[in-house]
Amino acid sequence: MFGSITTDPGKAPKSISKVFTFALKMREMKMSNEARVFKGWVRHRDKFEMKELRLNPIRPKDVVIRNLAAQACYTIVTNVTELPEEAWRTRSPGHGAMGIVEEVGPLVTRVKPGDRVVTPVLPACGTCYSCLRGEWWCCGHKNDIDFAHPDNPPFAVMNDTDEPVWQDHTGGFAEYAVNDESWVVPVNESKLSDIELATLACVPGPGWAFGLIGMPVEIASSVVVLGAGPLGLSIIQAAKMAGARLIIAVERIPHRLEAAKKAGAHVVINSDETGMDELVPMIREMCRPSTDNMYAGGKPYDGMYNGLGADHVFEAAGITFGDPTTGSPDDKTGAHFITLGPKLTRRGGTFVATGVIAPTSDPKVWGPAPGPFDYHGKRYLSAAYGGANVLRDIPRLAHLIEDGYLDAKALVDPVFPFERADEALWSAANRDGLLPIITFS
Repeated sequence: MFGSITTDPGKAPKSISKVFTFALKMREMKMSNEARVFKGWVRHRDKFEMKELRLNPIRPKDVVIRNLAAQACYTIVTNVTELPEEAWRTRSPGHGAMGIVEEVGPLVTRVKPGDRVVTPVLPACGTCYSCLRGEWWCCGHKNDIDFAHPDNPPFAVMNDTDEPVWQDHTGGFAEYAVNDESWVVPVNESKLSDIELATLACVPGPGWAFGLIGMPVEIASSVVVLGAGPLGLSIIQAAKMAGARLIIAVERIPHRLEAAKKAGAHVVINSDETGMDELVPMIREMCRPSTDNMYAGGKPYDGMYNGLGADHVFEAAGITFGDPTTGSPDDKTGAHFITLGPKLTRRGGTFVATGVIAPTSDPKVWGPAPGPFDYHGKRYLSAAYGGANVLRDIPRLAHLIEDGYLDAKALVDPVFPFERADEALWSAANRDGLLPIITFS
């Protein structure tokens, strides 16, 4: 029975053939990964520099992506602003990328080598507890990212020292990234450029999703956007597309106020000139009901249960890292807008927190609970990637860009080559442009 052994899987029994083929694939992947040497930016010890890396063997559900474009997202600028502090772990940073699939594990079914893909900041496996309940923004595969679980393995080693290197989130600041297939969205049919597709991986993608999918803006509604960086600007674009009758943008950096006008804001307010204390009465009055005749669709102008305030308020400012060359707001935690947001929202309206803020108990910026919600019926919402299902919605958002409803190119500024990725992070930290992108071509 075991007198002869074939090395040809085609001549072996079917069950043995499958096992044999699987073993061959695993051996081939291990060999190819051990030989895959590439360059990547690494935050280690007190440095942020480009190093030569060597990819570790991949797992059965892993996808190896050759990055083509990636965002210098504001949330990762601490890789340069915190220097020369010691890094707590050796990591290659990045997220918000797109590229080409180079290799897949033997159990991957979503994509194949050669596919053009986006690797967004949110996974969508479709089979976990949250995904089965339509809570895409809570997909359990968020635990895959390096800092989420202590047992998550490094994706590479330094080629000269064999020091392990973890991939920060989905990667983007290295020539290669490795992700579980739940993080990979195929976009083979898209006509968009690499840079435009990279905008769908993180901001502005979540901003468009907030305004159109997860917390959609109603037609002929009033919208306030607190912050006009790439996240706020994408929300403004979405509100304009949805048919908002009044869009108010609040920002302190002059070139971003101009960008807000171009994106579709009807009113822009410089918060430094106006003062934070004056924003609430000013904006609530701007959003007063068109009539107080409650028998004709109106709302009262005064009294405890008045109808002042916006239908939708989006906080899109967030924390300030370091000391930007464009200056810092009085509140660097970003918490003040979280406190003011519900006050700007009408009874029954929606307040959406989208940014990253720092914990604080400072009473100057962090006020008491904005109730009573049981009387005023305001809704407080938040979700990763705007509450979208990235596998379903990234291709749909790509179509909206292709058809001219959304403008990704208007939000990209500046563009850097991969070799100058550190400069891209400094640009994001200083807020001297909009959304910096790095390219690998």
